[in-house]
Amino acid sequence: MFEGLGNAVHLIAAVVWIGGLALLVLGLRPALRKSVAEEASRDAIEGPLHRRFFALSALSAAVLLLSGLMLMTSDTHFLGFGNYENTWSKLMVAKHGLFVAMIGLLVVQRRARAAKVERDLVDIALMLGIAVLVVTGLLTALP
Repeated sequence: MFEGLGNAVHLIAAVVWIGGLALLVLGLRPALRKSVAEEASRDAIEGPLHRRFFALSALSAAVLLLSGLMLMTSDTHFLGFGNYENTWSKLMVAKHGLFVAMIGLLVVQRRARAAKVERDLVDIALMLGIAVLVVTGLLTALP
């Protein structure tokens, strides 16, 4: 029961963070480009939205860290910390590396930056998030 609840919490946090990034990049940005002519005006809208989303992302990252640790250690493929003898463990290291990179970007995003830099950071975070999902798909496909 707790594993099911932990999995649900983990998935919700991932959807909030990665889905939110996708919404910013694939939904909000094109809509603003279409409806707001001046780039400076678009930047004035996007900047505060990115900063508000930062708090939600930070909360999601904390939830993912805690629920992910619980799920990882309860998985039958888990052989212990530092043991990378099976494919699952190697993929998990890749997933953790991508997650750490996303956390690094989150730390960088704490401060307001030039609009172009903020957009680039959000784009990179989305690409890393998609890579995390690909590795997760590989992990769940293992027997």
